[in-house]
Amino acid sequence: MDVEIEAMATQQADICGVFANPKRILILWTLAGTEKSVGEIATAVNTSLQNTSQHLRIMKKKGILCTRRDAQTIYYRINGDERAQICQLLVHAHQKKVTIRD
Repeated sequence: MDVEIEAMATQQADICGVFANPKRILILWTLAGTEKSVGEIATAVNTSLQNTSQHLRIMKKKGILCTRRDAQTIYYRINGDERAQICQLLVHAHQKKVTIRD
């Protein structure tokens, strides 16, 4: 198998591994189509600021999230590059299920 293809598979598996934690999935759903501060995200996913910050750091490091600073507040949003496509699939699946339930 081509080394480049194996590297790509490894990278995608690494990104998918980020979503093995349910809080990170909740964070992803919370950020669907918007940006929020750490405090807003922590409230939405019902966890501490410290725990939320740790999850956000991991997701940012993997390229899933990006940030914008406004004075002392940092806002997080889903990154718009190709790595975010899997995120969009997860968000879409969640929204579809919520619509079906309603």
